Amino acid sequence: MLQLILLIAFSGASIYFDLKFGRVPNLLCGAGLATGLALSIATKGLSGLEESIIGSALGFVILIIPFLLHMVGGGDVKFLSAAGAIVGWRALWPSFLLGSFMGGVIALLLMVWKDRSLFPLRKRIVLILNGVWHQPESMKQTTRVPLIPYALPLSLGLLLFNSMYKIVGR
Repeated sequence: MLQLILLIAFSGASIYFDLKFGRVPNLLCGAGLATGLALSIATKGLSGLEESIIGSALGFVILIIPFLLHMVGGGDVKFLSAAGAIVGWRALWPSFLLGSFMGGVIALLLMVWKDRSLFPLRKRIVLILNGVWHQPESMKQTTRVPLIPYALPLSLGLLLFNSMYKIVGR
């Protein structure tokens, strides 16, 4: 239960900063990482520490390539790494997949809402399917990809999966 409370507090603060300032502060991520490691040691001993360290490393590994491709920011990488320390490696991967799915749905809804049409969305999907991650200059004048504070969908995935995980059982 303490783990879920910590995850709620960390996610809530991260969402606040990401929505308000467009970034997740290093201090917050460091505090989340340290608190997650400490809680794991306090509740499960060395096996908890091992699970948290692997979870943190997994969070880093999951988002480092998208970061290098300029698809996510550095705060998102540090956020997921700290979240991995809180929830452990077993819960991180399905939480990330759920959060990524939610992020995709949010992105699609924002694009359709902003453009008031499906045509620009169709052009973006064709580009993505062809491996073009950045918009060509010709599209930049007519459309802009909305920025998504990624701490929001990642947090939703983390909170939804981990609250269900605690209720249903391991």
